Amino acid sequence: MSLGENFTRGVVEAFGYKIPYIEAGEGEVLISLPGSAGLELSTAKDELAKSYRVIELDPPGWGETTPLEGRMRQRDVAIVLATAIQEMGIDSYHLLGTSMGGANAYWLASQYPDRVKSIILEAPMLFTGPDELIDPSALQMIEALVGGMPIPDMSGYPAPPPHPNKPWADEAFFREQMRRRFVMMAKSDHSYDALELRAFAQTSEIPTLLLFGTEEEILNQGYPEHFKSLVRGGKVSILEGGIHDLQNSVPDAFVAEVKAHID
Repeated sequence: MSLGENFTRGVVEAFGYKIPYIEAGEGEVLISLPGSAGLELSTAKDELAKSYRVIELDPPGWGETTPLEGRMRQRDVAIVLATAIQEMGIDSYHLLGTSMGGANAYWLASQYPDRVKSIILEAPMLFTGPDELIDPSALQMIEALVGGMPIPDMSGYPAPPPHPNKPWADEAFFREQMRRRFVMMAKSDHSYDALELRAFAQTSEIPTLLLFGTEEEILNQGYPEHFKSLVRGGKVSILEGGIHDLQNSVPDAFVAEVKAHID
């Protein structure tokens, strides 16, 4: 079976934004919010759709969506996404946030806690300052983009070799993903350390799981302890051999942890 073969594509509207999504499966609803490159199929989502109704949405200004005319705070992105989910007739769900989508997921849960049954965070860009990043200078790039720096030319951007479990992630794929990330970053606020989210982390009773790989390339290996110090009752699972993209690099372990958390 090819990647995402059983997923169908659709569009839902919220606050005038057209939100693309993919969907497959039946049962408990698992809403997936993607990383900064936008909506993406994965080996893990294929497997999860055998047990749950899996839906991934592309936030406004992310991925292949229409570029935003102005800035949009992540807390407001979360409001749009929560409204889009409600427009689909879904009142409660489990929430999976990947990388920068982890911040969107946490903003959504903090504003609509009664709708969220559980939270899974996949190497989230949440509560991340320079001390949590392997390359702290990446924050300077984000600040420059927000300040109006033109989107860099991707044609010569160095691309790592594809992961053995991601043969499709060649140089062209990687450079397009980076272009999408830069476009999104220029329009977002990246409020990783918002006091409101820290307060929510200390008081929320929503079961929350952090999934983190031993070969993580963006967050340093001290991040799980940092996460546990901030999130009351938050659980951590370290996946051996996992890179930042856990869904494709260690799909079996990722699926097992998600299913155990939901079930």
